[in-house]
Amino acid sequence: MSAPRQEGVKPLHAWFLDGLAVNPDGPALRLNGRAWTYTELHRAACDWAGALIAGCGGRPRRVGVLASKTEEAYLGFLAALYAGATAVPLGPEYPVERNRAVAAAAGLDAIVVDPAGAAQVADLASAAPVRVCLTGSAEVAAALRESAALDGAAVVTPDGSTPAEPLNDGVDRLAYILFTSGSTGLPKGVPIRHGNIGAFLSAVLPRYEIGPRDVFSQVYELTFDLSMFEVWAAWASGACLTVLNRVQALAPERVAVRQGITFWTSTPSLAAAVQSRGVLPAGALPGLRYTMFCGEPLPVETARHWSSLAPNAVIDNLYGPTELAVACTGHRLDPTDAAGPDRAVPIGRPFPGVRHLLLEDGEVSGTVGELCVAGPQRFDGYLDPANDAGRFVDLDGERWYRTGDRVRQDGDGLVHLGRTDGQVKVRGYRIEVGEVERAVRRAAPGLDAAVFAVPGPGGEVLAGFVIGRAELDAAAVLKQLAELLPPYMLPGQLWPLAAAPLNPNGKIDRMALREEAVRRVADPHRPA
Repeated sequence: MSAPRQEGVKPLHAWFLDGLAVNPDGPALRLNGRAWTYTELHRAACDWAGALIAGCGGRPRRVGVLASKTEEAYLGFLAALYAGATAVPLGPEYPVERNRAVAAAAGLDAIVVDPAGAAQVADLASAAPVRVCLTGSAEVAAALRESAALDGAAVVTPDGSTPAEPLNDGVDRLAYILFTSGSTGLPKGVPIRHGNIGAFLSAVLPRYEIGPRDVFSQVYELTFDLSMFEVWAAWASGACLTVLNRVQALAPERVAVRQGITFWTSTPSLAAAVQSRGVLPAGALPGLRYTMFCGEPLPVETARHWSSLAPNAVIDNLYGPTELAVACTGHRLDPTDAAGPDRAVPIGRPFPGVRHLLLEDGEVSGTVGELCVAGPQRFDGYLDPANDAGRFVDLDGERWYRTGDRVRQDGDGLVHLGRTDGQVKVRGYRIEVGEVERAVRRAAPGLDAAVFAVPGPGGEVLAGFVIGRAELDAAAVLKQLAELLPPYMLPGQLWPLAAAPLNPNGKIDRMALREEAVRRVADPHRPA
């Protein structure tokens, strides 16, 4: 049975209370060999919220959650919401300077840390007006107190605190702030209100029949917005959230059956990495009922391969930037689709409540253009208003967010064509690298591509990687490309790559690939 849906706008943590109501004694969180029931997690979050409020001498404003996928991460996030604060996830694996910049920009007045995050507490506290540091570890608390590293900020644990009941006001407040990479090199804060993420959940949950018997994979760190789908879709439905590490995510056959996972979330790159291992037979994941892809364009071949592994799963391809509260469009895959392997799966149709238009050369277009979105999922603007420049357009009395993604409208809804900022100039020609990558996929069926403009003799040159095979007849691929592209768009170099490096969010690490392409072009004799 599915959890009942409450009408109207409500705080994000009220979606957890929905799950608590339908499955109080069922597992809400499975982590490091321990299972927390909904009732246990709720009571612990109340204790942690009480500790935050007591330590701050009142409701905290913004709470940094400096923790990996540990109990401090999930309890800290939920407790921050219960205390009426805005949660700000931070990654202990991120460079300290980046986290300092986030702490300063967010104005953190409290921090929740796990043992891994404790090493950066002093640096963050020196950059923000931190009044309290909360940890679930008595050992970490003792060490922080002895080091006197927090310069007057209280170090507290939830033990002995008066529990705080979840606050139910302020649905127009900020629920959380995620920080994405900014064009200036500084992290860019994306504030999401309770109403924004609530509109997403209200739109997306009816797409699935989820209930207390379901088990979600939890693959991503809370710093990545795809995790917001994993966590809150599970908790709103009374389902179990099963936390996986990176190794488990790359070997789903080892955990999906054993843990009874029924709902798997993935970036296309993570699924492609599973495919490149080549060890899973067809039907290896029979218990999956749904797989949700998001975060990058989904190649048809990757989707088909996953469908062969999980023959009983509905595959849903969602699209959306962080600024639109996780995702705003979706397309259900038809495994019998005869689309060519060079195509990406469509991103589909907008969710209920999402309004969209296409903008081409400053005019509204009915066929092709930059996707602009309005509606209750759209954020209000960046934490630093300076980042708003060029990202919004006012039309027909409404403010639209410019996604920077170029799309085409067709019978399947929207088809992603690439980024509007994916244009490069090589030998005087303007080239869309997305178009070159699509041609490479067509010339090398079943493989992915990453193409870049990099410094070469005499100026910029095109070079890139064909991903998914350790060895490749590059000359044959280039010969095929010559039949698909004009000469000025042909890459000067194509190198085979068994698997692409992935960033912490499970996406292709294009920065690392570009740096490798630069090195290889500069030194052609350098070993691959």
